[in-house]
Amino acid sequence: MTATVAEPPRDDAALTDGTTLAIRQLSVVPEGDEFIVGDGELGVYVVLPPIGVDLLDLLRDGRTLGDAAERAGRSAGEAVDVTSFAGSLLELGFATLAEGATAREPELHPRPAPAWLRRCFSRVAWVGYAVCALGAAALLAARPGLIPDVSDIFFLSTPARSLAALTAIAIVLAAAHEGCHWLAARAEGVPARITVSRRLYFFAWEIDLTGLWSLPRNRRYGALLAGMAFDAVVLFGLLVARLGDDVGWWPLSDPVTGLCAALTFVQLFAIASQFFVFVRTDVYAILVTATGCVNLFRVNQLLARRALRLLSSDQERELAEAHPRDVAVGRWFRWLYILGLAGAAWFFVVYFAPATITLFVWIARTIAGAELGSAHFIEALLVGGLLLSTRTLTLAVALRDLSRWRRSRRVA
Repeated sequence: MTATVAEPPRDDAALTDGTTLAIRQLSVVPEGDEFIVGDGELGVYVVLPPIGVDLLDLLRDGRTLGDAAERAGRSAGEAVDVTSFAGSLLELGFATLAEGATAREPELHPRPAPAWLRRCFSRVAWVGYAVCALGAAALLAARPGLIPDVSDIFFLSTPARSLAALTAIAIVLAAAHEGCHWLAARAEGVPARITVSRRLYFFAWEIDLTGLWSLPRNRRYGALLAGMAFDAVVLFGLLVARLGDDVGWWPLSDPVTGLCAALTFVQLFAIASQFFVFVRTDVYAILVTATGCVNLFRVNQLLARRALRLLSSDQERELAEAHPRDVAVGRWFRWLYILGLAGAAWFFVVYFAPATITLFVWIARTIAGAELGSAHFIEALLVGGLLLSTRTLTLAVALRDLSRWRRSRRVA
């Protein structure tokens, strides 16, 4: 759950004791001894101690920086650097100078979600999703024959057609998975959007759920679990359909049976891949929420770099200022991260890159060998396009990310 916001220039020299700020309406959510403060419209959230929230209240009441510093200092029993705090608010976009344009306040209470949508994520509904997940696990344990193997993905007349069809279906199912995250967020009144992204060198739909930080911790889990709930329901339905065919409750044709087995493979892989926490999957987001971390992935990267003796002096200072919970969790999470990256690198060299090259050569030869404009030529073109679609999209996203990184480096 991340968001990128362009930071306005900060000019602490323009701030004096007589300066007043116009504070945007911000969400303030208790998180242990601290508070998560943020702006859902900007997608920016920070962790503040109680004194920071008190300062926000004073500045929102129209107090000058000097007056706020005096009142906060009396309360805290020590001097408070309100100028630096005010500069950070301006930098984050949480405030503007009162002499300028009035800060536009976001809508913190959006239109309530429809009743049908709230019912889809009610307690009763979640009991149903849990039953589906447990039922799927029980069926796989009781009838190992329902566990698919690699040969089950070739359910059409040729391997190429099977893989192309599964690629298209998997993209649709992945989009539906993210759509359930979006619906669950909307049911909580939180804005969200789906984008095209990647997990290392794999294509992925991704939903920005940054707005969940404006909710208490116990209300964040529904939106985070919604995608896997969808996967569990689909998997349970497929297993029940196949079980009914096996025991004679209802006959399924061979093509339908083959499709169900192939989709079982796809859904099991989709659920298993959520546990690859080193690439920030749904389970990673649940872990961050459950442990109360603030910026685990960045701290984890810094800890991993320190373990590999690659930490710069600036990064050492950044790590020293990191939140204690992130550091505590990062001490063991970094090893999962390093091992995960090593495994992903091994898989890329041994399987992914050679398979991609072989696939590209096969498609090129097949298209070249077909008569131009013939049915075989068109089929080869369509099948090849589908097989390479996810790799092409991943490359496009990688180039986009590289372009954004270069622009950010130029700005910095």
